[in-house]
Amino acid sequence: MSLNREATEHDKLLRASVLLPSPNVDHRRHKSFDWLLGVTFLVAVALIWTFASVLVQFIFHDLSFHGPFFLSYVGISLFSIHLPLYYISHILWPKVKTYVQNKPPQLRLSPPLHDTGRQASYREIGYISAQISPLWFLANYTYNESLNLTSVSSSTIVSSTSTVFTFLLSVMVLHEPFVKMNVMGVIVCLIGNLTTILNDTKVAQGTNPVLGDFVAFFAAFMYGVYTTAIRALIPHEEQVNLSLFFGFVGLINMIVLLPVVLCFHITGIESLRSLSFEILLLMGVKGLLDNVLSDYLWARAVFLTSPTVATVGLSLTVPMALVADFLFQRIVPTMVTIMASILVILGFVLVNLGTKTHPDDEYLQPFKDKSETNFTGILANN
Repeated sequence: MSLNREATEHDKLLRASVLLPSPNVDHRRHKSFDWLLGVTFLVAVALIWTFASVLVQFIFHDLSFHGPFFLSYVGISLFSIHLPLYYISHILWPKVKTYVQNKPPQLRLSPPLHDTGRQASYREIGYISAQISPLWFLANYTYNESLNLTSVSSSTIVSSTSTVFTFLLSVMVLHEPFVKMNVMGVIVCLIGNLTTILNDTKVAQGTNPVLGDFVAFFAAFMYGVYTTAIRALIPHEEQVNLSLFFGFVGLINMIVLLPVVLCFHITGIESLRSLSFEILLLMGVKGLLDNVLSDYLWARAVFLTSPTVATVGLSLTVPMALVADFLFQRIVPTMVTIMASILVILGFVLVNLGTKTHPDDEYLQPFKDKSETNFTGILANN
């Protein structure tokens, strides 16, 4: 009886998760890993964006090709490279694998369904991509235009005010909590950006710095719009294959905007006569890194963290832009500029800490439930 009682107590301890880690602990560890991975992606994206900004100004000013619309068109059209990669990895390779292993072929045109709901079809993903495509292009085009008009530092600093738009839109649309630390982080980040703008006396680097700042501000608004739109239209990452999503975005832009590119060339609004092989090659490099790779990592970071954290994370490009100006333009940042960069980084940390108080995204669950219903109902009619 004593042995049986001890065994029963031992079983109770096991069931109470005293000797074994509880599922909640594993879930929190998984969430923490996702968060760390998302932040790592954001740092990588900030590095790529800074390099791309320098490359864009080199194309515009050093190579004398003033074509922000065509540059944006090429970059986003390269998203379509995801489609053949998806076909090879998800359709062709499984067929080859089953043929080599002499296994019965399995008819599966998409990844397996997940616990979060039905996997979106090709048509549904295309419908979502069609809604995101114009927002994505407009944000990229206006940012590239700002680089054509003003300096890398000014364009980066002003466009990083997208943190404010993303936070406000996330509160209104996604019902993100109005956490005090989040608000403090956004305010600190905004103060850092405004301080740098007021301290920016080297505006002669651009052709029209004032207009460039306004264009960059509009780009910031559009970044906030499409950041929130992605999370709103795709309530669960597992429902939509991101490779297909980006591939359709690139394909839609390539087809729809081609007549506009030709029209701009014929009318002289944006002539392609000065386009050379070197410029086209650099555009391809910029598109593959800045659009295909970095935007994929950025979209993953939106799901792994939150829209606000993802946008504030891109404010890390501000100090990186200052370093880039020092390395390539020999512009020494002032003490005020350095302090402003520190404020931007501090704002990024505060927003991260504030959002991590909701690591399980409970605040998004009511919206996700409603959005998932709309996702299934609206798209089923298309």
